[in-house]
Amino acid sequence: MSTPSIAIRILLGEQVHELVTYPYAYRSLMALIYDTIYIDDFGDCKGIGRCGTCHVHILEGDESLLIRHGNETTTLNKMPSIEDYSRLSCNIEIIEKLNGATIRVVNDGDLGLY
Repeated sequence: MSTPSIAIRILLGEQVHELVTYPYAYRSLMALIYDTIYIDDFGDCKGIGRCGTCHVHILEGDESLLIRHGNETTTLNKMPSIEDYSRLSCNIEIIEKLNGATIRVVNDGDLGLY
């Protein structure tokens, strides 16, 4: 039986990145974005969930992707551009529920979107 692929659309400013991966191919969405798109200053704490540099907005996808985990809410509450659909990508697993999701990378450094 073959492993199902996961297609994810990542928005970074005007750029659209269509990524295809497999369940658990990366430890988190942050690692996938870091490894494939190469964004400066993205994921600075390498997945601890404290720095907030991997902030994303889940624009389309399974509603369960909006459930925050661990210290994610505490970290997000310290940041300027938080929405109900804000997440830290280091807390999002690469699972089948990500298939078809559209995610915008947020640049909180200058208080806006990339």
